Amino acid sequence: MRLSDRGVTRSAAKGAKRRVGPFAGLRVTAYAIFALIVPSQVVAQFQGRSFTVTPTPARASVGDTVRIAFRLTTHERDLLTDTVPRPVAELPEGLRIYSVEKLRRGADRVFTGEAVVAFYRPGIREIPVFGLPWVQVVTGRRGTLTTEAATVEVVPVLPAGNPSLRDIREVESAPGPGPVPLFAAGLVLALLAARLLRRRRRPGAAREPATIPSTPVTPPDPYRLALDRLAGLERERGPERGAVAEHYEAVADTLRDYLEAAEAIPARERTSTELLWAMPPRLTEGGLRRHAAQVFGEADLVKFALSRPAVSAAGAHLVHARELLRRWHEAAGAGNEADAVR
Repeated sequence: MRLSDRGVTRSAAKGAKRRVGPFAGLRVTAYAIFALIVPSQVVAQFQGRSFTVTPTPARASVGDTVRIAFRLTTHERDLLTDTVPRPVAELPEGLRIYSVEKLRRGADRVFTGEAVVAFYRPGIREIPVFGLPWVQVVTGRRGTLTTEAATVEVVPVLPAGNPSLRDIREVESAPGPGPVPLFAAGLVLALLAARLLRRRRRPGAAREPATIPSTPVTPPDPYRLALDRLAGLERERGPERGAVAEHYEAVADTLRDYLEAAEAIPARERTSTELLWAMPPRLTEGGLRRHAAQVFGEADLVKFALSRPAVSAAGAHLVHARELLRRWHEAAGAGNEADAVR
């Protein structure tokens, strides 16, 4: 090696030493302490992961459906243990989640999907925070990726202001019976009491009480009761008489009563979204979740957003409810047969 080459090699080594510096080890230690102290959600964002939501439209009316587009970017060493985003906290009042799709993976580890929600309270409303569990393959570190904050402006359907209320009349007290009707009623009661006493004093053979043969009581079939109730609503023709809201509410209550009787689900005490997540898997597979979300969602629009569909739409809603009930009943029967075979 020539002398000039030795000088170049020594200068290059000194430059590398200066670039590394005496604090390189401190930087590695500081990063390790940061990973231990900071929550996994923040570390996930710090390490190049992002989970954004984009509502469409950004301004909607009360009861209108809003589509939320998910976009998730993960690290190359990450592995998602679930691809269906779920709310990480309890849903606020006036919010309904109709559907949440499974995220689909695209190029560069980018997952996309969407959810459909509706807001029933006006004002600036926050999109609920969704989360997905993840695990790092190399280190085994686990955490939850949560969506970033986003809002939607919800405008009321009714005009602003305080509409005038109708006059409420005072309750008028009806006149009570006069003294003559009271005297006549007392006389009739006295005659009846005297007649009963005379019958009791007459001697006679004691009659044996008639025995009624006991028959086993068969509990009513929830499916048959629900079908009869829907048939009765169809015969009543409530929407043609202007009772649109009552018709939709009665259809939804019939389905909820069936779930309480057949599946032991407290359907009357839960919102439509909570009810969809509480149903067993056999009642949500094969498109049943989307079908149920459509039926209960239409009823919620009529009840909360004061929507008034046409008579033909109300008839179609009843047909969809009867079809959903039939598919629930068939799915429950198939599940019981599978359990019996096992």
